[in-house]
Amino acid sequence: MKYQNIILILPILLFASCKEITKDDINGNWIRYPSGYDGSTFREINFKEDQVELTEEDLFKEAGKYQIENGRIKIQLDRDDIVIETKIKDMEVDTLLIFDNLTYYRNTVFELKQFEKYELIGIPTNKFLTKEKKGFSIIHFYKSNEDKIKIRIADRLADYQDIPLFLETSIGHSSSKVTIFIGKGITLKDLKKMYYCLASAGQFRILLGTKRKGISDMHIFKDEIEIWWDDLANHLGNWIAPPPLPPPPIDFTSKKEYLKNGGKEVEITNKNDLRKIELLAETERYVVSISSDLSIEDYFKLKEMILKKKKTNKEIITEIE
Repeated sequence: MKYQNIILILPILLFASCKEITKDDINGNWIRYPSGYDGSTFREINFKEDQVELTEEDLFKEAGKYQIENGRIKIQLDRDDIVIETKIKDMEVDTLLIFDNLTYYRNTVFELKQFEKYELIGIPTNKFLTKEKKGFSIIHFYKSNEDKIKIRIADRLADYQDIPLFLETSIGHSSSKVTIFIGKGITLKDLKKMYYCLASAGQFRILLGTKRKGISDMHIFKDEIEIWWDDLANHLGNWIAPPPLPPPPIDFTSKKEYLKNGGKEVEITNKNDLRKIELLAETERYVVSISSDLSIEDYFKLKEMILKKKKTNKEIITEIE
């Protein structure tokens, strides 16, 4: 009788092990187990009915739809016709082995913070974040569905005045670069406010993330922030608890001082004005005054033109009005 029971149980176990995995089986929130893997992976996956949300290492959230067929998960992202496919190598009740032997655990304990999914501004630059060799401190800068400015540092919402402290604690004297992910709807006027915060923490060379490439790479624009020291002091003077100012530059602290010995101001108010940069002489001193109504895409084009001009004329300074 004892042996008969064993014989009866074996077919049941074999049937269970061959059972097709369904959406009901993987429905819920899954967290990746730290593995030291250096490739592109998702730190969190949330399956709900036929929808899926993917959270990447930089806490940028993607969404799409998914299917399970023949033991494989096929994900169709909402952007760029990107399809991600992975074999389900193993699954137990609370363990999922996918993406080349990466282990995900079903999250039944931790209450994870929810944050908004947003769309990037979508400007291609053909320069990519993966080519940068240094670490990054990432700030998400976007507008909500109600058209309100949102600043997210890691997984928490912040205010402009929180940024200098964040940069001081996360970067300090390290060689990490600040990367701002710019959401759709952000204007040059908004970016100017962000630049004041970065400059107050002594961060003048930054990366702007503008558009996803493939699954996890990012188009970036390298920008150099140029703000008059006097303007920065006046701006921070309106803060409740302003951070200490960075040391003033050794040459010029204001536009008035910079132009007093014969410099010229060049105003850029629209896209057509970009041609003025081509006419700048190599022996003159210039302040290029950029209207904050200029689109960010045209601002990028302008800064690239000025960067080329600076190879033959170092006395060109920009400002955003």
